Amino acid sequence: MGHSATGEASAPRVRFYRDDDLEQGTHEWRAWRRAVIGASEAPTIMNENPWAKSARLIEEKLGLRAEFTGNAATREGQALEPYARAEASAYLDVQFEPAIAQSAEHLFIAASLDGIDAASETLIEIKCGVKSYEESAETGMVPRYYMAQLQHQLMVTCIDMLYYVAYRPDRPLVVIPVLRDSAYIKRMLEAELRFADHLRGEGHRFQDTPRGTPVC
Repeated sequence: MGHSATGEASAPRVRFYRDDDLEQGTHEWRAWRRAVIGASEAPTIMNENPWAKSARLIEEKLGLRAEFTGNAATREGQALEPYARAEASAYLDVQFEPAIAQSAEHLFIAASLDGIDAASETLIEIKCGVKSYEESAETGMVPRYYMAQLQHQLMVTCIDMLYYVAYRPDRPLVVIPVLRDSAYIKRMLEAELRFADHLRGEGHRFQDTPRGTPVC
């Protein structure tokens, strides 16, 4: 705990806000997501998403284009995620729960976390797709197009490491530690702030109040 110049104890710094009640995939969650820059959008903003470009994301944020709401692969991933989370909890001997995290420094920068253990401050990002599983299982590495998403989560939570979890039913769980890359995060934050400024110039309104419980 810090101390002020008068010797009095100062309040601990809030690192992020955590909300356990906003369920991912709901109408409320989608409305909230439009008002923030989320982790899954970071690869697009960093021009590292082979399936989407920033111009499309801008149109989605401004309501000029219908946002992507999922397909068979994403629906399968959502169905498998609880099983992956339970297996990762057993594998790492912690208790993961999904949560929403919101940066305390930039309130419009946030992340939907697939799993966080509050006691150990351990994070996981789950991927259940066949392609991502096979690539990670074969190489022991995280596919490059996911790195911005993972670093965004570390940036929001001010945590130094997370686990990338690749899951397929009846296959061995793939768990890869990912360390915080401060230089990359600096570049990403600059890109996200420029992206936000562009949207504000078009009249877009971002989340500007804290949501959830402060985490120090």
